[in-house]
Amino acid sequence: MYRGIICLAVAGLLLTACDVVEFEGQTASLHKAVPMAGEELLEVDVDVPVGKLEIEAGTGGNLYEFDLDYNENAFTPEVEFQKRGNTGVLRFRLNGEGKHVRRMGKNRLNLRLNPDVPIVLRAKSGVGESQIDLGGMRIRELDIENGVGETSISMLEPNRISCDRVDIQNGVGSLKMTGLGNLASKQLKFQGGVGGSELDFSGDWREEGDIDIEVGVGGVELRMPRSVGAEVKANRTFMSGVDLPEFEKRGDTYISYNVDRVSKVLRLRIEAGIGGVELRWL
Repeated sequence: MYRGIICLAVAGLLLTACDVVEFEGQTASLHKAVPMAGEELLEVDVDVPVGKLEIEAGTGGNLYEFDLDYNENAFTPEVEFQKRGNTGVLRFRLNGEGKHVRRMGKNRLNLRLNPDVPIVLRAKSGVGESQIDLGGMRIRELDIENGVGETSISMLEPNRISCDRVDIQNGVGSLKMTGLGNLASKQLKFQGGVGGSELDFSGDWREEGDIDIEVGVGGVELRMPRSVGAEVKANRTFMSGVDLPEFEKRGDTYISYNVDRVSKVLRLRIEAGIGGVELRWL
């Protein structure tokens, strides 16, 4: 309960910050494209504390490319790229420290990543909207942290390689993930804070990964295709609810109705605090 009160207090502070974004400032633009140079892996670390973040597949000729619009009175873009052997490492941060934060203005980053190179992607958003379209990419690892606002993450095409790890954190805002089955992830971890979240497990399940779901104050809706089965272990408090329709309990595990009819069975571990978890079949 104490943890929930702290989360709500933090949410109030962050939502107050949302109001600041309405002030306009002087907008500057920046474009950059880096061509391929034999890279076999691309590590990307992006941090956009205020504004809109867009990530999508680019063209085969460039390792990465981006277009940035930002308030130069409030922010300074920090872009660093280096090669470590056959690995390209890109770090991008929109830094507002020491700037006139009362006039933030509107920021927008559109980042396009090479679809033919395996990618380790870490993206952090603060106040604003994020649209992350992973379709057509080769995702090796994925780490997303959502602050305030709406975040949409989609993988509508099968991942072209196996994904070792997916780690998603949702803070105050709302988060929606679509096509989780297409990521071909061996391990998926989701942490929900105050905001509501929707996790859609549709897609081509080539891997039977372990899925850990931790819920704070906000609710989480799991959307499960009937082409896969599920085994669920759930820990919950008297203030939380876990709704698993068409499951039966065997010992300490909930088993879906179709485990004997499908070729892939997902293993889920759910820890629910104040928020609830609801599963819906697609």
